[in-house]
Amino acid sequence: MKRIPFVLIFTILLSNLYVFAQVKPQLENEWIVSKSLGPIIDGTSVRWNFSAVIKVDQLKSIRGYELNGKEKKEYFSELQTIKKGNFSIESKALNEEEYSWIFESGLTSKFFTIEVINLKGETNSLNIPINFTEDTKVSLRLFMDKNLGIKKEIIKVPFHRNFDGRKWIIGHSEDNEIMTMLELFPDETKTPVWSELYRFTFLKQIGTSNRQEFINVVKRELTKDCSDLYFNILKETESDIYFEWSHDGCGGYPTGSEISRLASDEEKSYLFTFASNEHKLSKTQKDIYLSILEKEK
Repeated sequence: MKRIPFVLIFTILLSNLYVFAQVKPQLENEWIVSKSLGPIIDGTSVRWNFSAVIKVDQLKSIRGYELNGKEKKEYFSELQTIKKGNFSIESKALNEEEYSWIFESGLTSKFFTIEVINLKGETNSLNIPINFTEDTKVSLRLFMDKNLGIKKEIIKVPFHRNFDGRKWIIGHSEDNEIMTMLELFPDETKTPVWSELYRFTFLKQIGTSNRQEFINVVKRELTKDCSDLYFNILKETESDIYFEWSHDGCGGYPTGSEISRLASDEEKSYLFTFASNEHKLSKTQKDIYLSILEKEK
């Protein structure tokens, strides 16, 4: 896939990927809207708590699962008729392995799916990504010490994200005076031919005043030796530009496409990107990528 020299984005060899359990983040549908999902710590245990507003009558069941690639773990379920209105449910007390992430350093990224079935047997779902910063986990550790008397050594783990029910891990990083860049790929990757990639780029010298110039440079670099380039601005606001591009192989680069969000303030910008080795993304894939990009910060 063609890369952009201006921001020093590099081609890396990742792997062929079967999109396993990939789902679109969604906090509301016509039956239910999520209000909160997170851990609660009382005097005896750590539990997951999910609260929502039920928008329709006569739901048959609600089940909550954590998704992590091929792993799907059920934490809570309500298996009786559920009426319209406020709804809350807690998991059983978590065991040591299930709450060990609280004692992992850095960002923790989790993904839950809430499966809802009505009396007709029809199914609907919410898909909820949750990120816990180090500061948030420090607070959780203090609560655990105070309420449960639990202290543990902090464990260092490799950085990862869970955008879509899959664990994404670092494949390449770069840092210089112009930008900081981090590339992640799905954990199932096994062979040296990549098919899907997430890239975060912190642009240290691009702000709202020169972001259009940056976009122009990106397009100009991509157009070199590439007569079949498709480049499109999807949406532009005061702070964000969403754009996409694709080609069917040109300039010595294989077929590829990218969809990005450039988020800017006066002095700097953040570029969030999903890349694929497909010439054209399916509508479903594009919707998933955009729903994730919109929430990145």
